[in-house]
Amino acid sequence: MVPLSIPRLLAGITAVLLVACAPARTATPVGTIVQAPSPTGTTATSVAGTAVVAESVNGISFDRPATWARWQPNEHSPTNDGPLVYLSTDSLLPSCATAPDATANRPDARGRACDWPLKSLAPDGVLVSWVTTRILEPLPSAGEELVVNGAQARLQIERPGPCGIVGAEETMSVLVPIGHPTPLSNVAVIACLRGPDLASAEAQFRAMLASARVGS
Repeated sequence: MVPLSIPRLLAGITAVLLVACAPARTATPVGTIVQAPSPTGTTATSVAGTAVVAESVNGISFDRPATWARWQPNEHSPTNDGPLVYLSTDSLLPSCATAPDATANRPDARGRACDWPLKSLAPDGVLVSWVTTRILEPLPSAGEELVVNGAQARLQIERPGPCGIVGAEETMSVLVPIGHPTPLSNVAVIACLRGPDLASAEAQFRAMLASARVGS
């Protein structure tokens, strides 16, 4: 099988990275950067010296680094694929994401969310997107083996991969096993990482994946 990649996952299966941002329901001009929302969730014990926050949203629970703020993506039609939650070290475009406790922006005319919720990552920046592919897709057989949601999954790494469009140096992606039927899933996680300290960001992403639970 051809290894799962972001182009195949989000261009072939979803269109979340291919459509324009919907206009935001905010007085802030489109394209203006706003400050990151306050941390949400419950602060947990530190992992490798980094404080983590326990999150639970849209049926997904995970521990994220406290430096990765949670954002609410624009809405998308239930008949379309689209983002479920964003995590980022950077502030996101107000036309594409809101604070978790704010009203979400409406989808565009085609019922879709933004293509990218920011223009460019800052040095050592991270953007993580949990997305739904809507249609169940087969789990890949190639890539690095790891356990996500209590089951075997495959991690795909590309340098720079599709995330290069926002200045990232590495794209990491996983199609998350969701239970039954075991070989299929409609939930994916994509991480865009920018250096120079890629090793730390990779370790934090892997730790988040290890903590993740979907539909439980």
